[in-house]
Amino acid sequence: MDKQSRQQKIAEIIRHAKVRNQSDLVAQLTKAGVESTQASVSRDLTEMGVVKVGGVYRAPQLEPGQSPLVDHLSAEKIGDHLIVLRTGPGHAQSAALHLDRAKLHGVAGTIAGDDTIFIALRSRDDQSKVMRKIFTIFKK
Repeated sequence: MDKQSRQQKIAEIIRHAKVRNQSDLVAQLTKAGVESTQASVSRDLTEMGVVKVGGVYRAPQLEPGQSPLVDHLSAEKIGDHLIVLRTGPGHAQSAALHLDRAKLHGVAGTIAGDDTIFIALRSRDDQSKVMRKIFTIFKK
């Protein structure tokens, strides 16, 4: 089975079952006829942006190209060097990962909680540009 198919199966399992750790997920994949290793599952979870919420895995992107952030995303400028981004419950870590991977010019770093991200900016001139870019990234 190719990686994309395996990741789709992982998303399906996570949607329908309470998966608490990677070994449980590997066992459920095996039960579904998908042979995988803990290492490949670990890489898949990272690539998919899967996070743990309440001790179980949640996949913020359940279908290719869809993001649950779209309906729940809001942002607020704080001072000159900070943006506070609010997401749906359990999606901040995945969204922060997407922002970090986008390597936005002017972003010094991100800190994510459950549904809130603090985005530290290098200068006050970067604030509006970064805010627009954030909505471009997540409103696709």
